[in-house]
Amino acid sequence: MALTRSTRRLIWLLGLALLAAALAGAGCLSPLGFDEQAWRSQVAAQDPAALRAPHRDPETGAFFNPWNRQERPWWDLWRWFLSRDSTPEGTPDQPVPVVANSGDYLADPAAPPSLTWIGHASYALQWGGPVVVSDPFFGPRAAVVSRRVPPAFGPEKIPDGAVVVISHNHYDHLDAESVAALGPRVRFLCPLGLKGLLEEMGAVQVTELDWWQSLEIGGTRFTCLPVQHWSRRFGQGLNQSLWCAWMMEREGRRVFYGGDSGYFVGFKEYGRLWPGIDIALMPVGAYLPRWFMHYAHMDPDEVLAASRELGARVVVPTQWGVLKLGDEPAAWPAAALAQLAAQSGWRGRVVLLPVGGRMSLDGDLLPR
Repeated sequence: MALTRSTRRLIWLLGLALLAAALAGAGCLSPLGFDEQAWRSQVAAQDPAALRAPHRDPETGAFFNPWNRQERPWWDLWRWFLSRDSTPEGTPDQPVPVVANSGDYLADPAAPPSLTWIGHASYALQWGGPVVVSDPFFGPRAAVVSRRVPPAFGPEKIPDGAVVVISHNHYDHLDAESVAALGPRVRFLCPLGLKGLLEEMGAVQVTELDWWQSLEIGGTRFTCLPVQHWSRRFGQGLNQSLWCAWMMEREGRRVFYGGDSGYFVGFKEYGRLWPGIDIALMPVGAYLPRWFMHYAHMDPDEVLAASRELGARVVVPTQWGVLKLGDEPAAWPAAALAQLAAQSGWRGRVVLLPVGGRMSLDGDLLPR
């Protein structure tokens, strides 16, 4: 009897999970060293003009970052699995804070402008016009990694006609169950190479954008922007779809959703091109071990530096606490960022929302 595609996928994922668990348990190699100063010098030397350079190989169709093309041996992933935990001794683990939230106000067009953390990289932005949702993740796991806390509410609370922005195809940012639940009722914006996959998952209205392309929907302007990342998932080869951040503008206000990214020249450029960003949603999780994660993920120090370059009035850390994706404890990166901000004169400008937390676009907590 022939196996269905979903059954083959499940078998593949289970096999991968067992292999990863076995390798991680081995812990037989020491983590490689990493030269932070050399890496910062490399970032400082990046040319902002490269942000607008061609970024797709005409022969293979694969996308790439033209300012700092990633070169990584295939065995690096296995070395990480085989390495001992790189988290500094004494780094505390702690639960992510959670508050109850019905989500009912999202259906009220008269509700005050607000931002709600649904969980991980999923946020609901309500500011007139269609509600905007970033990388909806309502499912129980991202590939083989189970979530530590449930989402603030279910996909049924997202109103009809909402706009969903997708940053890239990794499982913690593109969740098939969530797309299926929202698919017939919302409009999806995604980077190049993802429209077909989203439609397979159940999306009906899908628009692909390349870097620097913009689209206006219901009075909100969405601009697809470069970030330093990569893409791959089961059924899509390495870098066969693009990755991006989103700049969202409405009635003089600006919200930047950083998707997933390493530290790169783009943050300084976006701060120059879009002065007066109200809120920057900045990814801070999965940064250890640095030798492996530095290209595609920022540590707390880099997130603070990138936030300064953006010039954002309020910074909200994303993708922490809900999934453990790096060596470090899942909730630690955001706490470390808040501590750094307080020590460097940014006290109050970094807001750590609990899952289910709701805030105004000025950073003040709101009732749920």
